[in-house]
Amino acid sequence: MKSVFPPIAKATIPFALGALAAVASFSTAAMADSFVPVSATEPASIVTALQESGHQAVLTHDDGGDPLIKANIGGWTTQIVFYDCNEIAHNACQSVQFNANFTPDKPFDAAAAAAFVRDNRFGAVTVSPDHTVNVTWDVITGRGIDPAVFTLVVKSYRLALDTIGSEVFTPAHMPHLADARR
Repeated sequence: MKSVFPPIAKATIPFALGALAAVASFSTAAMADSFVPVSATEPASIVTALQESGHQAVLTHDDGGDPLIKANIGGWTTQIVFYDCNEIAHNACQSVQFNANFTPDKPFDAAAAAAFVRDNRFGAVTVSPDHTVNVTWDVITGRGIDPAVFTLVVKSYRLALDTIGSEVFTPAHMPHLADARR
């Protein structure tokens, strides 16, 4: 069977390969320039990523001098605590922990917390003796993670808070939450 395509001249192949290599290198360079990792080593990158996702976030410092972000994620008041920081300079942090706590309207005990953790892989829940519920979500960033991955982390954390919120608050006392379709 004969090919329906015209024959390719030998001189065309090196040109085509050269053009393909140029396009590939340009695309790779453009992607490298546009990729700004989100990292605990650069606390401002976390603030920017949160704000670009439509959340409120303000960078401050904790009592020990380490970075601390006060945020509102989907209507939930959250602190983002930085860990594994240089003890002297309070920089070069390697991980963060999203942290939210609240006093529930409905009973919520250790069994309910264990059930929540079983269904939310990256979260941890504690219930204090005064019945305050604390939800934490740990993220190791090292030198940085892709902003799209960080956005998924924040979305997962927010959905976990929405889930536990529906378990601990009566509808009349549920915090006013932002639209979850983001």
